[in-house]
Amino acid sequence: MTFLTPLFLLGLAALAVPVLIHLTQRERRQIVEFPSLMFLRKIPYESVKRRRIRDWLLLALRAAALALLVAAFARPFVRGSELSAAAGGPREVVLLLDRSYSMGAGDTWARAQQAARDVLGSVGPLDRVSLVLFSSSAELVLRSSADASRVSAEIDRAEPSAGSTRYAPALKLAASLLAESSLPSREAVLVSDFQRAGWQPDEAFRLPAGSAFTPVLVETSPARNLSVTPLSIERVSAENQERVVVTAGVSNRGSTPADVQMTLEVDGRAAQTARVQVAPASAAATTFPAVTLTAAPLRITTRIPEDALAADNAFHAVVRPSEVLPVALVGAGGRGDSDLYLTRALSIGDRPRFQVTTHQAEGLAPEALARTRVVILQDLPLADATSARLRSFVEGGGGLVVALGPRTSLPPDADWVPVVVGGLDDRTRGAAAKLSGFDYGHPVFEPFRAPRSGDFSTTRIYGFRRVTARPGAVTLARFDGGTPALVEGVFGRGRVLVWATTLDLSWNDLALKPVYLPFVHQLVRRASGYAEQPGWLTVGQALDVGASTTGRVVLTPSGQRRPAGEAGQALEVTESGFYEVRNAREGQPLQVVAANVDLSESDPARVETSAVSLAVTGQPGRGEQGEVGLVVPDAVQEQAQRIWWYLLFAGILLLIGESWLARRLTPVRR
Repeated sequence: MTFLTPLFLLGLAALAVPVLIHLTQRERRQIVEFPSLMFLRKIPYESVKRRRIRDWLLLALRAAALALLVAAFARPFVRGSELSAAAGGPREVVLLLDRSYSMGAGDTWARAQQAARDVLGSVGPLDRVSLVLFSSSAELVLRSSADASRVSAEIDRAEPSAGSTRYAPALKLAASLLAESSLPSREAVLVSDFQRAGWQPDEAFRLPAGSAFTPVLVETSPARNLSVTPLSIERVSAENQERVVVTAGVSNRGSTPADVQMTLEVDGRAAQTARVQVAPASAAATTFPAVTLTAAPLRITTRIPEDALAADNAFHAVVRPSEVLPVALVGAGGRGDSDLYLTRALSIGDRPRFQVTTHQAEGLAPEALARTRVVILQDLPLADATSARLRSFVEGGGGLVVALGPRTSLPPDADWVPVVVGGLDDRTRGAAAKLSGFDYGHPVFEPFRAPRSGDFSTTRIYGFRRVTARPGAVTLARFDGGTPALVEGVFGRGRVLVWATTLDLSWNDLALKPVYLPFVHQLVRRASGYAEQPGWLTVGQALDVGASTTGRVVLTPSGQRRPAGEAGQALEVTESGFYEVRNAREGQPLQVVAANVDLSESDPARVETSAVSLAVTGQPGRGEQGEVGLVVPDAVQEQAQRIWWYLLFAGILLLIGESWLARRLTPVRR
């Protein structure tokens, strides 16, 4: 027996009132008329007999009535799921079954399936069950089914996935299902190994008020687990060939040392092997000899022998040859001193490498533009013919960076440029202008977002052009007076960025600052639309299948062919291995992407089930971990039992009986 509001038990102190009433002196007085009392001496009267309790039955009735009333307000109930479930009527049960890859260790998955079937054993004929399988995402397999055998068949059919544990999607889905239910009793049962890495408390997945929650812990068998850590890839050049040096590591989360053989696979074939010795609760690495890159993407896998948890015993990566980005630099009259800082800055780039060629405006022929991804105009008066060629270049998907200077002029019909160029602002006399108002959420300035990652405030601007952004253009930076300094616009399939001052030393000292080199690299990357392809993805992330998906299919690591979907849509990565994006007809793959499991799932550390219960229901769960039984919230149990009503009724009856007995024991005197 326990109480929902135990503070009301302080009212038991009122039991002293009947005792005080019984001990209080009640003298029976008889009025006698007397002429005068002034000559009489007052003697105090004291009765010892009156200090003793005579009506014990009356006192007991009064004390019992008060005790029952106090207990009724304290809302007593018997804590136990069976009584509450029986009193609550038909139940809406949402069964959440964790199928993350850590559940595949040893016989953990078999025991998890058995635990889920045990939950079905407590389901009554009027109850309904929803089955949700979850890992990094949640999948509703069955919704509010009254057929327990059908739910059991789906449990038997389920298998562990390559995803990691994420409780939020499953709990949010359970909260939604319970909120929509019209049954009087609602419960959620979570069967999992409760990986700590996937637990992030959030008010958003709290179950509806009055819902019950049962955490079912599936213990994992203690066994050695080794996992391959992400690769480190270093590019080197030898004999005019690009090569890569692969460094791979092994993490030992067990308590015993390990000595394993690691294999380096290249394009599906074992190329090299190495022995790795790993101490307990630590990691070790090995470096393989260099591998020569080819024109096609290289598929690299590092693998160790399988152990109790085989999903993390291999790591996959795709290594591509370094991409070369052709850049055409058109300077003011082709003077080399104007292009010196730009050419030196771009020659250092390696991700991607920039191939810079210099041109005069008259020599910017269509053939040269066809071999170029980005054109940089440095303080250049733009003629009508050159403007027309650049317009077609940008509209077809090319990138353009325009640095304005004193000699810059644009044709009146250059509406494809995102600014209207105005007059010159000369700051050679007086205070120099400063840069401010940066959009650090934009890809150009995102690398400078963190502290000590680049300071533009020390740059002194001695001259710039006053520009006005056209409708639809985006201002990324401003001068201290509010005039736009960097404006971006999209025209056709290409992009144009306008820098309102020069990129050399003629109007500012930006070229002497440490931020100059990464800033120029970001400008060119943004104008070209370059996006570095990652070496691998993690299961649960999205695979970009390209801008056009007409006639494309995706070949998964398990050999399944999945349609690419509509253009612009992404495909969720659900397996570990290599994905291929192909045309519907046979041919070379258009894209190869590696996918790996989330290694945080390999950490055996658990979150306390009481912490999960507290976050989901607002109170910690009761009972032992791993017990398959309903943990009903105290408020639900008390409401179902309603013991307070019987106590209140009994207290009222005792008060009525006490009043009748008091009249019998105390006759009325006249």
